[in-house]
Amino acid sequence: MTDRVTIVAAAIFHGSVISLPPPARHHTILHSMDCEMGIDPTTVPPANQGFLTSEGKFVNRVEAFYIAHRAGQIGAKDDAPRLFSEDLW
Repeated sequence: MTDRVTIVAAAIFHGSVISLPPPARHHTILHSMDCEMGIDPTTVPPANQGFLTSEGKFVNRVEAFYIAHRAGQIGAKDDAPRLFSEDLW
């Protein structure tokens, strides 16, 4: 067992953290918010799309990139250090 923090799921913060198990992507969560929760996905700013860590903490795409990189979940990227669910699953 490792003590290393990892990224475990895509998540969206909209007053509280909304997440679905992998391989759900952000668009899947937004669709679920719309169809199942009655939340207009256009009210969710892109900055509120992030990830859930193995410690249960919501982190933004930049924080998630560095966590996933340190944990060996992804390699280095040539572009901006932002994590996308496609980088993981």
